Amino acid sequence: MSRAGVLLTVGRVAALVLLLLAIVGPWTFDTHPDAQESCVAREGVWLGGGRCACMVSFVKVIEVTVKWGNRGLLWLLLLPLLPFLSALLVLFGTERPWKRVFHLLAWGLAAALSISFLVLLWYEYRAMSLRLWGIWLSAAVAAALLAGEILAAKQRPGREPRPTAAGAN
Repeated sequence: MSRAGVLLTVGRVAALVLLLLAIVGPWTFDTHPDAQESCVAREGVWLGGGRCACMVSFVKVIEVTVKWGNRGLLWLLLLPLLPFLSALLVLFGTERPWKRVFHLLAWGLAAALSISFLVLLWYEYRAMSLRLWGIWLSAAVAAALLAGEILAAKQRPGREPRPTAAGAN
């Protein structure tokens, strides 16, 4: 395996480990009435007006969604887990173009979901959403892996250069 191939493999494995860490980190807030003292004691975020916000991990969000029986939302929430499947397909087995396409699509969907969720949280909670490091890490890892995969695809050996336009120097 070439040096670039080894770096790409190491990057993919590192991205999976970081995504796993992000999934167990906080992704959203659960707001409820509470007293300021008990809210702060449980490491919650005091919102004022008798309201407290506790940070909830992605795993807990899926657990609650399954408990409620909301299958439509569950399918949407499983999108960030697609990169695990795509990485296994790309890391193990033969190199196929459809595997690379599925891999990029899976990480793109994970990035889009994380970033859109971040926008919604930023709109609702502003700077307080910076405490939700799990979703921030997920968005950063997905965006970085996509950039790395695109750069690696451009540097792939055996790739034919694009023809220049007629009349171009």
